[in-house]
Amino acid sequence: MALIVLEGVDGVGKTTLANVLAKLYNADIVHATRETPNTWEWFKGLFESSQATKKSLIMDRAFWGQFVYQKPDERNLSFEELHYLEAYLESLHGKLIYVTANKEDIEARLAARSEQLSLPLEELLDHYRFLIDSAACPVIIYNTSTGEVTSWE
Repeated sequence: MALIVLEGVDGVGKTTLANVLAKLYNADIVHATRETPNTWEWFKGLFESSQATKKSLIMDRAFWGQFVYQKPDERNLSFEELHYLEAYLESLHGKLIYVTANKEDIEARLAARSEQLSLPLEELLDHYRFLIDSAACPVIIYNTSTGEVTSWE
């Protein structure tokens, strides 16, 4: 059974990776958006349901997204709850994977989909760097442009 959380800016390949992992692990995919509850209880419930049913779960963006894309008053988690979730994920032997790519590739992928980012790319990447640096669990970093995998603990 797998419990995997994929995080990263739009256009890095999270959904492509989620689909590959879902086939590999026969997993359900959940995509956290502004419309999903995104609370401590909601994420914890997803993790516990996956554990109880022994059904693999791949999250195509989860708790970090709200700290990157939303203003503080729009978030449903505090930083303290975020760190509890990261630690809880680790206690369940889950993996947090930050998916990234070269800037040129991100921009080309977004252009091919006619998508525009809500904030400048560098600003979004800086938000993710902050979250990686302050994470309460190990973070696997996967660059879809190079195929390089590293770990940040």
